[in-house]
Amino acid sequence: MRTSAHSDTCVAWVDICDSVVGTSARSYIGKTIIIGGRNCQIRGAAPRPGSALCTRCMRWGHHSSVCRSKGIRCPLCGLPHSEAAHQEYCAHSKRDPDTRSCVNCSVAGKTKRDHSATDTSCPFWQNQFDRDWLRRQFPKK
Repeated sequence: MRTSAHSDTCVAWVDICDSVVGTSARSYIGKTIIIGGRNCQIRGAAPRPGSALCTRCMRWGHHSSVCRSKGIRCPLCGLPHSEAAHQEYCAHSKRDPDTRSCVNCSVAGKTKRDHSATDTSCPFWQNQFDRDWLRRQFPKK
């Protein structure tokens, strides 16, 4: 993100997947890396109040440690298998392994759902920090 409209500097956010404690990620703070031939300093950022993406059922709004789903879902096609078993499972069931289907967009009744649950073009992914938007997609019955 550019620091201002006329600035020649920017801020880049990078999520470092680490343990819950974040020991490895913290060790990078204060270090310098080279991007595009320029020295860039790594700084810590305040946690953003976004919603969690469950890595078990691939739905937004809760963490996998509190997931009530009975089985795992593939993030690529939304079927009941792991991402590691995606190619084999979909080929065995005579389904094109390159076909993508977003679990969240399907449940919310969105017309465009030919992407994976972890695709950045997904409206859920784009609104992951907007808890009100996420709640509006799944109204209470």
